[in-house]
Amino acid sequence: MLKHESYSFSRLFLDHNIEFFFILGINKSDNFDEFWDGRLIDVLGYAVIYNDLETNEQKNYIYLINKKNSEYDKVIKFTKLFIQQMSLSEKFSDRENFTVLKTDVDQRVVHKPYKDFIKAIIKNEIPDFT
Repeated sequence: MLKHESYSFSRLFLDHNIEFFFILGINKSDNFDEFWDGRLIDVLGYAVIYNDLETNEQKNYIYLINKKNSEYDKVIKFTKLFIQQMSLSEKFSDRENFTVLKTDVDQRVVHKPYKDFIKAIIKNEIPDFT
């Protein structure tokens, strides 16, 4: 597993109660030339911000892809910081509420409709996602 010098987040989907992001790790650039900076981007997992409209609570999910030698602690730390910054909730408890899960879904390219891909990852954690 490559060491990641930074992390990035790319939004795939947004609607009235769910926001879905790719968690991306950017590796150190040791192999570069004038045309390419040598950086590779790895999909490390997925982040979901879910607003439960019935209870008016925000739930935050971090899905980590099962990979050997992964730096899960750093990925979780930076994903939590990202979600806290993205949260529109005024309640502090909503920005601190995280569920970390593992997934075997590892895809770099996703085609429309995105909902089938998202359902494969979130499974039963968000039952009313259609």
